[in-house]
Amino acid sequence: MSQLVLENGAHYRKSLLKRLVPVNFLNFAYSPYFLIVSLVVFVCLITLVTLISSTNEVTKGYMLNKLDAEQQALVRERQMKEMQLSKVRSLDSIKNSSKVASMKRPSALVYVHGENVLVSNW
Repeated sequence: MSQLVLENGAHYRKSLLKRLVPVNFLNFAYSPYFLIVSLVVFVCLITLVTLISSTNEVTKGYMLNKLDAEQQALVRERQMKEMQLSKVRSLDSIKNSSKVASMKRPSALVYVHGENVLVSNW
């Protein structure tokens, strides 16, 4: 059995890579300066990511504080309106109102007893 091995295609690919990429780029030596520079770049990237994430957290905290202050203002406003409403509903306020002052008192009251107790004006 004979085998046919075609090496020209693999050789052509390697030579194409060598033609496109400069020779000095492939023979890159890792010097101590490169390692120091890469370490500094890595630390800068980690710092940048940390700053971006902490900025997002601070922004969310600011929005939460703003919404909390707005909620407290709305709660105070609701309490003041409830207090005003309770003052208006009080018996003294009702007695002193102009509508009650313009009403006429009945001359006599008659209680009718049956299934329901009713008051009748005669």
